[in-house]
Amino acid sequence: VLEIPVEAAARTMALGRKHGVRTILNPAPAVELSTKILGNIDFLTPNETELRVLMGLRPDDSSQTEVLARRLHQQGVGTVVVTMGEKGAMIVTDDEVMVVPAVKVNVVDTTGAGDAFNAGLAMALAEGRSLIEAVQFANCAGALACTKLGVIPGLARYEAVESAFITNYI
Repeated sequence: VLEIPVEAAARTMALGRKHGVRTILNPAPAVELSTKILGNIDFLTPNETELRVLMGLRPDDSSQTEVLARRLHQQGVGTVVVTMGEKGAMIVTDDEVMVVPAVKVNVVDTTGAGDAFNAGLAMALAEGRSLIEAVQFANCAGALACTKLGVIPGLARYEAVESAFITNYI
């Protein structure tokens, strides 16, 4: 999360790489990052607006999300996962580009959805789930965060996220 100084986030990513730990960076609020920093990130999770800012573009630039995500990946990021709200999440790796469909919910408040998505992604990867399953799980966490007003009330317990994952993807 770039709410801390960029230098601190960069150092954390470098230390993670040095010690063989998988790194995830949620680039919010987004700023342009050097290729040195990008090269230490295993999973970068911008939303569509943040993706544009990371690429030095205006937040409302009309460039295709897939093109920008591929470019960002080519700058050294291991995997780019672009959150796209009701359109789901786009995964860009060396081998493929895939869109994981969103979970349909009645949206009350989107505040905290990105943080919930990242927590779900980290949890699912730590459990050893495949990348696709991890993004599906993260989609569920992000979606459930939108169903209540406020960040803390919107954060779902593990069991609720797992139930949404089974209901929507299994």
